[in-house]
Amino acid sequence: MLHLHFGMRGGRTALLRDTQKAPLMVIRPFELPCGTLMVFVVNPTGGVLGGDHAEIRVTVGAGARVLILTQSATRVQPSADGRPATQDIRFQVEAGARLEFHPERTIPFAGSAFRQTLTADLESGAQFGLTETLAAGRVQAGERLAFASYESRVQVSVAGRRVYLDRQRLVPGADTRAPGVWGGRDYHAAGVFVGGEAPAELPAVPGVLASGRSAGGATWVRGVTARGPQLDAALASAREALRAGLWGAAPLRVRR
Repeated sequence: MLHLHFGMRGGRTALLRDTQKAPLMVIRPFELPCGTLMVFVVNPTGGVLGGDHAEIRVTVGAGARVLILTQSATRVQPSADGRPATQDIRFQVEAGARLEFHPERTIPFAGSAFRQTLTADLESGAQFGLTETLAAGRVQAGERLAFASYESRVQVSVAGRRVYLDRQRLVPGADTRAPGVWGGRDYHAAGVFVGGEAPAELPAVPGVLASGRSAGGATWVRGVTARGPQLDAALASAREALRAGLWGAAPLRVRR
């Protein structure tokens, strides 16, 4: 369980309250040159196991600027009894605040099951950005699409009105391990950005990454590649282009 409440203190973003329960915890927040407060979420164990449940709650008060990252990839371990590991994430962002969540890659091991829900409730005038990447498994170990199941549901609402909904349910089988799945590619990216006016041109890399606008006015991002570093580079470039175009935000300069 991890509950975080951010707000303004002395004209700067601060972590006002936090509740942490193993295995989830945060490293001391750091202020970036642009004034955004950066927090790393840490899981010191070897990954998530079948039957594990993680709960993350984050509230960002008016005027605050928050960036949440994860220290390492989410490694979903095999489930001996078939039960999925579950994660429930809920964000609340007040008017005039900004929250960004850009976790490291999710890697489902052979025989694993994972189910995640992410819900972001924004007030009018709030800004929100999310990018995620998913591997087809431990590809280099020969575990391409060998997991039992992967499910994800992401919903973003502004002033109670849903502006974005993305649902995925992947259940590999004998046919889905054929070369045609994902076009023979092994890394997938998805993202959404809310707030600000849409730029005249949205980022795109032919054959790698595309972006567009939802009916509710959110900006979505999708990408797929054969190599993880190629996807990461394209996604990072698109992320900075959207942050600048939508919000007029300075580049994130993160040291790992």
